Formats: sequence, C-alpha cells, structure tokens
Amino acid sequence: MKHALLVVLAALLALPAEARVRKKRKRPAAVATRAEDDPRRRGSSPAFARSSIAFVAPRDLAQLDDSALEVRLQIKGYAIGASKPGGPVPHAHLIVDNEPALEIDDAAVPWALGGLSPGPHILRAVLCRPWHEVVKAPRAFAMVRLWIGPRLSGKAGRAAEAAVWPNPRRPILTHVLPIGAPSKGLVLARIEQDGAQAKEPDLPPPAGANRAVVDFYLSNARVGRRGDKVRIVLDRRELPLVTEWKPQSLRPAHGTHRIVIDLLNRKGLRVTNAINETDRVFTVESPQHKGPRFSDSR
Repeated sequence: MKHALLVVLAALLALPAEARVRKKRKRPAAVATRAEDDPRRRGSSPAFARSSIAFVAPRDLAQLDDSALEVRLQIKGYAIGASKPGGPVPHAHLIVDNEPALEIDDAAVPWALGGLSPGPHILRAVLCRPWHEVVKAPRAFAMVRLWIGPRLSGKAGRAAEAAVWPNPRRPILTHVLPIGAPSKGLVLARIEQDGAQAKEPDLPPPAGANRAVVDFYLSNARVGRRGDKVRIVLDRRELPLVTEWKPQSLRPAHGTHRIVIDLLNRKGLRVTNAINETDRVFTVESPQHKGPRFSDSR
C-alpha cells in the first residue's frame, strides 16, 4: 500500500504545475440593478429618502393664453425610465386637478399637455415605483397653480381659485392608486427635439394601475392612531381608517367599483382643503396580472 501511494505521488509531481491545480469555475458577473428597479424596495425605502421632483415649467401662479402648455420636470436622486427594454419602469405621475394620473417616464424632454379648459388649474407630480406605488420621501411631490385664459378679478376670481387651488400650507392628500380611467379630454405627449409630439397616453391605464390597492401622497400631514387619518369609502361602504402611510390592499370582486377617499384630522373631522377628496371609478384587473406584493414594507 505504501509503495502504491509513493507511485501515485510521484506521478502527480511529474505533472506540470498548472495541471495539479484545480481550476476554479468563474462565476458569471452580477448584473447591476438600479434601486429604482428593485422590486424588494418599497416606496418608503431609505434608498429614495433624498429623491426630489420639481416643476421647471409651468411656473407656480402662471397665466397662460393657450389650453396647451409645456411641462418640464426636474428630478434628482431617482432614475425614471427604462434601464433595459421591456417591463414597467420607474416614472412620475402627473395629476391635473383631481383627474386620474398621467405617466411621465422621461424628464430629459419636455411634454405637451393639452385639453385644459379656461380657468384655474393645479398640476401635481409624484415620483412612483414601476408598479405605481408612491415614493414616500419628503420632496417626492411637487405642485403648481395656474390659470388658462384671462384671469377673473374680484370675488369671482377668488372663488374660482378656492375651488381648485389648495392652501399649500395646509394638509394635502394626493390620491394616486387606483388610477382609474384617464380623462378623455386631457392629452399628454412627449415633445421631441424636432418639435414633434411623439407619445400620447395609452388607453386603458398602464398595467397594474387599477390593482385593488390604495396609495397616496401626504403633504403637511402625518397619519397615525393619534394623528391624521385617511378615510376610504368603497362602493358606499366605509373601510377602517388608515393610520399608516403605506399601500392599502382592498378585496373587492373583479369588475367596476367606486372609491372615495379624503383626509380626517386627529379629531375625526374632515380636513378642508381643495382637492383633498377624490371620487373615482376603477376596474379591478384579473388575477393573472402579477406584480410586487404590498404586504411587506422596506
């Protein structure tokens, strides 16, 4: 036995050095994933704590003569658009007055917004995850007030503004999910470098926009058991008050439903501010649509 071991050892020593070393298999290089594309990160993830969005155009309190206007956004700390082809992408939601949101997936180009009626309007922008969940960062929301056409003077003008423009210093509730059917009167199109308008919103809403989930952005408010609360009325049935700022799963049957949400203060009274109450109709998608689960919070 000892002689046999010596023979084997001698044979190994006779081999070239590289043949005696067992080569390690190379692991495939890991593909870098943007935090914005990571389905494990929720809208409240610390990775997005410094994300911000702002309107470059139009300016707040602008008066515009045309019903079509140019929208430019400045986004920092949050990448929107596709890093690779296919699938939903991180984006911003543009909300006109209290209409269902329109999707912006590129902040490097201006967008043309048309279909606004004469009078006061409000534009809101919210950063969102690929599945439309709201980014819950302090500066992930922006708002501008504007007039289309001649501005009314006196009491008539002030009354028109009060009906549409919220007080920016008071609590503001911005309803995002479920989105509902886009307004037929509004048109959003990307403005290309040659001045052409190349993209309009798709109908019906983007995939996942009408899942049975409620999500919103809160400004100047903090929900909690001893703080403000969000009230949800689904098909005329009031649900338990929302005391946590996170997506709220609903359990309605498939089909069309009506949802009303508004904001209550710690005493249970409505927080009066224009656009805080949203009344919307949406259609629950089939269970075949798959997306991130909203029960986990990271």
